[in-house]
Amino acid sequence: MDLLDELEAMAQAASAFQDDENIPESTIARWQKLFGYSSATAERKIREHRNDPLRFPVSDDHWSVVQDRMEAEGHDRESYEHSCSGSARDLNQRQEMTMKEKRKLRAAVFLIKLEGPLDSVQAVIQAAGLWCPTSTEVLAATNLSGQPCSFFKINGMDKLAIEAWLKEYPYPGFEPTIIKDPYALKDLSPTSVYPTLGIDTTLPQFRPDLDATPRPSQNEYPVWYFFYGTLTDASFLLRLFGSDYQAEYHAATIRGGALTTWGRYYALVDDPSNTNLVLGRAVLIETREQEDRLRAYETNAYEVVRCSIEMGSDMHVDGLTFRFITDIMD
Repeated sequence: MDLLDELEAMAQAASAFQDDENIPESTIARWQKLFGYSSATAERKIREHRNDPLRFPVSDDHWSVVQDRMEAEGHDRESYEHSCSGSARDLNQRQEMTMKEKRKLRAAVFLIKLEGPLDSVQAVIQAAGLWCPTSTEVLAATNLSGQPCSFFKINGMDKLAIEAWLKEYPYPGFEPTIIKDPYALKDLSPTSVYPTLGIDTTLPQFRPDLDATPRPSQNEYPVWYFFYGTLTDASFLLRLFGSDYQAEYHAATIRGGALTTWGRYYALVDDPSNTNLVLGRAVLIETREQEDRLRAYETNAYEVVRCSIEMGSDMHVDGLTFRFITDIMD
């Protein structure tokens, strides 16, 4: 490309885009995924890129050489041009993190208070750049003054995105209230058997029929729980649920898991071979309040997962148990 061609390409780039032109959501989503921008930042960066008369466009010859590889990585020509700019490279270097770090952040659950510029679920979703949130449930609470307030669940990656959004769009005097969720995670899919102890639910052999409803469901009560370790002690449940509670334990086993230790506690982890047999006890949990107390006791080091509970040779029930989040060990 000679100088005149370069100048012509730059002139075309400067005139090709009108600032009030709508940018497709698919383009914004691409820039979010590739560069880690929030939705608002991605849109602004696209407009800046298209309106920059000094940007150096990639030549046809250059693009023909790298096109297949770049498109395989999710780029189109425009996003590739942006990736070649210094600002995009600097951002990517600052935001680099290992897959292990990303897994830990995605596994971490936080509660963000709905207030200020983040006073609604939609505002939080927009700030975090969440296109498909797993839930829009609002959690009601009461502050120390007795006033009602609301929280919304986010993960560690969402938290980073929201903090970056607030730096870019500061709100005078506002600091978000974000606390670590102390409860064991419970997020049972209504359309798949995810999460289930010991199996990769993305594999086709574990996909349910179209007319099947995975059990137990998220808010199904009463529900069978398989316990191991401390929770197999009936006196402990009395302290947890109150002296009026009468626990009816059943000797039980499950497959798909294996017991290890985390400090002085037992921790149940996956056994993909499905050959190991874990001995414990099954209890029918009657209410969400009882379950919440169990989740608070287990803490966010564990998550609630589906499992098949065997009570004797002729009784099998779909139930739940607490699986240790192994990333915490790393």
